[in-house]
Amino acid sequence: MQSERMYTALKGLGKDARLVMLPYEAHGYRARKSLLHVLWEQAQWLDKYLLNDSTKVSEPEPMPVPELTKGQ
Repeated sequence: MQSERMYTALKGLGKDARLVMLPYEAHGYRARKSLLHVLWEQAQWLDKYLLNDSTKVSEPEPMPVPELTKGQ
C-alpha cells in the first residue's frame, strides 16, 4: 500500500517512476526467478541513471602544485 501511494505521488508530480510488484512475493523475495528479476531491475536502473552517456562527467581540475624556491 505504501509503495503504491509513493508511486502515485511521484507520478502525480510528473516524476519518472516505476512500480514493480512480483507475484507470490511479500516484503522479501524468496523465489529464484524473483531474485533474478530484482537484480535485472537494479541493473537497468543503474544503466539508465548512472551510466547514461548523455550526462558526461567532466574530469576534475588538477590541483596546483606549489613551486619550491631555493632554501626551502
